[in-house]
Amino acid sequence: MVRSFFAIDLPAALTAEIQVIQAHLRNVGADVGWTRAEGVHLTLKFLGDAAEDLIEPLAQAAGRVAAGHAPLTLRVAGAGIFPDRRRPRVLWLGLDGDLDRLADLQKGIEAAAAEFGFAPENRPFRPHLTLGRFRSNRRKNELLLQVEKLRPRPLEFLAEEVVLFKSDLKPTGAVYTPLDRLPLKGEKLEDKP
Repeated sequence: MVRSFFAIDLPAALTAEIQVIQAHLRNVGADVGWTRAEGVHLTLKFLGDAAEDLIEPLAQAAGRVAAGHAPLTLRVAGAGIFPDRRRPRVLWLGLDGDLDRLADLQKGIEAAAAEFGFAPENRPFRPHLTLGRFRSNRRKNELLLQVEKLRPRPLEFLAEEVVLFKSDLKPTGAVYTPLDRLPLKGEKLEDKP
């Protein structure tokens, strides 16, 4: 079995900015398990454990979906908490830009995975970049105040591919290895003659 997921990888400039944001928020001393900045990505579909013989056909099906979509312009837009302030579990950065087209891409990847028996996500797709997960309420309120004040730079990037990642859980955190890269080859409507 291969623990895997489909995601959009982030450019180095955004990873560096995430490191700066996390360093600032760590100073609060809240009990948060911080995501390694180089491991932050935009998840489109978490598969969990997949049989090894499904990986290649699954990547091919998702690749056909990706090929029908144009590259996406995305940018960082704000920060927040899931599910809410009273019961914070996940600290995230939000995204803006081609969100409607991103949602269409995500639905297509979800449908391709469903053809191989992967259950569709029962929650609505909310594109975000996970910075960390709360482990307890220690200094929670202080961290929430910092998150409310946080004004990340609106770094813009072009997402040109979907990556099928393998996830290996280690004591030091998850290690992500690209298994396949699926280019976004379609044309934007305004690019067509």
